[in-house]
Amino acid sequence: MIAFLLMLAAVIAGAELLSLRRGLDGVEYDVRPSKTIAEPDEPLQLVTVVTNRKRRFLPFIRLVEDVPDALCVAGELQPEDFKSHRSALRSTVYMMPRQRLTRRTAFSVPRRGRYVFLGATLEGGDFMGLSTAARRVELHRELVVLPRPADAEALDRVMGGWMGDRSVNRFIMEDPVLTLGYRDYTGREPMKQISWTQTARLGRMTVRCQDYTVERNVTVMLNGHSFAFGSYGRQTLEAAISLCRGVCEQLEERRIPYSLITNLRSLGAPDGFGEVGDGLGAAHLATALEGLGRADCESRDTLEGLFDRALSRAAPGRGHIFITPVRQDVHPELLERIRAATGEHVLALTGDQSDETR
Repeated sequence: MIAFLLMLAAVIAGAELLSLRRGLDGVEYDVRPSKTIAEPDEPLQLVTVVTNRKRRFLPFIRLVEDVPDALCVAGELQPEDFKSHRSALRSTVYMMPRQRLTRRTAFSVPRRGRYVFLGATLEGGDFMGLSTAARRVELHRELVVLPRPADAEALDRVMGGWMGDRSVNRFIMEDPVLTLGYRDYTGREPMKQISWTQTARLGRMTVRCQDYTVERNVTVMLNGHSFAFGSYGRQTLEAAISLCRGVCEQLEERRIPYSLITNLRSLGAPDGFGEVGDGLGAAHLATALEGLGRADCESRDTLEGLFDRALSRAAPGRGHIFITPVRQDVHPELLERIRAATGEHVLALTGDQSDETR
């Protein structure tokens, strides 16, 4: 009997030692949001996958997931780091041998921005439940929340006359004989506009550009180097970014090619964002909106620098829409420089109120 008890004690001690040293070996963790780009307050899911690749039962695994503090979840988020805006989402699971557990946590994000999920700390209990071992799993999963749409009716009233002039000129001034260049086929051009010679030479569908396509492009300028932060705070910048989204969507709807330049810093963008070239189509709009979603409150250039960049590509007939948080950022001398280079009045829109500056 004594020998049996000694053997049992040895087995228990061995299992305890093994669980202390290798309790989390073979346990894998992954997490990702159900979408990488979303609208504010859109219902989303945080998909957590925990895998036990060993042939042993794991009675206790605590997950401490490192998530942004802006998440609205059904469970309770515990603040971890106020400075970096991080919180912890805690839960406990048990794992059968060779089991994969997938959990979906409903959440939403009310504010525009770029949010990063950085992984989790896994804590596993020992065989006897006397202590725990921990292991950190580092991940980098992004979620970009787009700016809220602007009031379409109000924006249309402000932009109606300015954009209407361009729409009229665009259709009555087209010269189907004068070809000024070529661009890629987007699927929306009529068949008669396709250049089969250029298509065969380049190996991709190509269409002819008549005079209105080249001359009637629009540059959208979004300023973040603002007077607003001294007196008005972030709200006016968010309103300006929403206006910028509305402008891009209206230009898309009216089929007016546009580019977007800004001096706002873009978080997580390898090129720093700053610019989206001339174009149209769903992919072009998605690129612009993702850049707006990634933009933070810090500018990478001055207001004057933004206008210098716009002037470097200004051409006669090219339209410009200047968007900024407050009216104090609208300097007539800068707008006049654009007007002199293009012969076109600049439309100025502000986050605190919209107006047309001539």
